[in-house]
Amino acid sequence: MPTKLTHSILNHRMECYFALFGTIISVLCVISAVILTPGFDIRYNTISSLGFGRAKSLFSIGLVVGGCMNIPFFIYLEREFVNVKENLRRLATGTSIFTSVCIALSGIIPDETYLDLFIIFHGIVAAIAFTGSCVYITLYSILMHQGPKSKLYTGPAFKKFIAYYGISSNIPLIIYFITGSPLAEWVVFFFMVTWLLMTVITLLEFKFFNIAGIYYRKTQYPEALELFEESLEILNKLDLKDHPIGKTLKENIDYLITKVKEKDRS
Repeated sequence: MPTKLTHSILNHRMECYFALFGTIISVLCVISAVILTPGFDIRYNTISSLGFGRAKSLFSIGLVVGGCMNIPFFIYLEREFVNVKENLRRLATGTSIFTSVCIALSGIIPDETYLDLFIIFHGIVAAIAFTGSCVYITLYSILMHQGPKSKLYTGPAFKKFIAYYGISSNIPLIIYFITGSPLAEWVVFFFMVTWLLMTVITLLEFKFFNIAGIYYRKTQYPEALELFEESLEILNKLDLKDHPIGKTLKENIDYLITKVKEKDRS
């Protein structure tokens, strides 16, 4: 029977899966739209031009789904960076949510009746989508780099490569602004989705056990189980087994025992 801890973990993972599947759907729809649009070449055609092509519905679905499904993830990601540069964290979250809305709005199919107004509207939200994405990716990357340096940080240890990769996403954006090259725009797009996928996968790879600072990969479950059992034994000796931390340890132990047994059977 699932424990409260299991439900808690699944709830957090659900937000990550939203971003994972939303991003995959977005990329697949955009790539499919490119393939199905006659004569389309990423060297000479912008992403937005897909909205006027034969596969404009796929383009629309990809951006709307991707933009909307990323919002819960960014709200969750904010909680992982608690106690790390609070103002920067809030700015990153606000920017990421607003940018996600603009990405979804970028997927609206052109209205031929008011085409001039639509082009202006699309140009504004698309510019915000690209610029905002690089801004929030940069901010979150800084938080990833600074997190482990804070004594109060209890989130996962992101690889420095992801942080450096995120900050470097500004390079193709600057090149795009200077040259207006469609190819540079596509490079920015793939930088964005790659960073997001790496971040989501990192969070899915770790499990949070409601004990500050403790994250374990699946391969480390036996180690975690041994540590939690030793900790619970100490609490029992101190007559603190009914303390909230003792109950949390018991839930962790039950969860880990189940997972270790599943691994042994497989």
